[in-house]
Amino acid sequence: MSVCRLKGLKMRLSGKKILLTGANGGLGRAIAEKALAEGAQVALCEKTSELAASAKGALPDAANASTVAGDLTDEKAVQNIVGEAITQLGGLDGVVNNAAMLADNDAMPADTPLDDWQATLDVNLTGAFLVYKHALPHLIKQQSGSLVTMSSVVAHSASAVPQIAYTASKGGLEAMTREIAIAHARDNIRANCVAPGPVLTDRTARYFDSDEKWQARRKHIPMGRLGRADEIAALVCFLLSDEAGWQTGGVYRADGGISAAYLVDDSKGGNETP
Repeated sequence: MSVCRLKGLKMRLSGKKILLTGANGGLGRAIAEKALAEGAQVALCEKTSELAASAKGALPDAANASTVAGDLTDEKAVQNIVGEAITQLGGLDGVVNNAAMLADNDAMPADTPLDDWQATLDVNLTGAFLVYKHALPHLIKQQSGSLVTMSSVVAHSASAVPQIAYTASKGGLEAMTREIAIAHARDNIRANCVAPGPVLTDRTARYFDSDEKWQARRKHIPMGRLGRADEIAALVCFLLSDEAGWQTGGVYRADGGISAAYLVDDSKGGNETP
């Protein structure tokens, strides 16, 4: 492949203006870094200005990154977030709804406190709805845009570790995103989901921090390893780009084969402990 072609691939988001929620987590940082490297301007959104600043400070090159902050469960705050992002970026071409929570007490229905159920849906599902509610009028007006919603493998394959609220919220996100995709296809607005399997980040490391924990999960992963944040970020940035101009209403699974598996041949072992 020629040098010119490689350069074109790297800068496929050149000039794109992207709002990214949940920017301070492992996936959020990887998405921001990849989008910026491909030429985008990115508004990093977190619940507080301190967390947003932390997200920006973690980037190797934040020259084209700005920060916005607010509670995604508060509609007025979300309206302000979207408006401020548009002002800072000078427009809006795409949104990545990446913010999410997983409550410590999220288990099966009989064991999950109602407060944890409600808080999870408020952040994961209602928060994404509010962001789209206030971003879509701008995208409709300009007749273009790309929305990427971060789902999860648990929307397709029940988790071996019960997490009923998180699972329900991710299933709801996929249904909502499909609805948006069809409703706004003739507005030249694309909406897709990315459904990662287990990815090793600072926030998920506690689930794999012993050989016993890792082995309990490894046997369910056909590829025998965890995903990397940069692998997920590459898929997200492709969906944001014009190269994905014919993709809408889709769910793109990046899960090492988990959702495709019936049984895993665990006799082959797997990769080393993460």
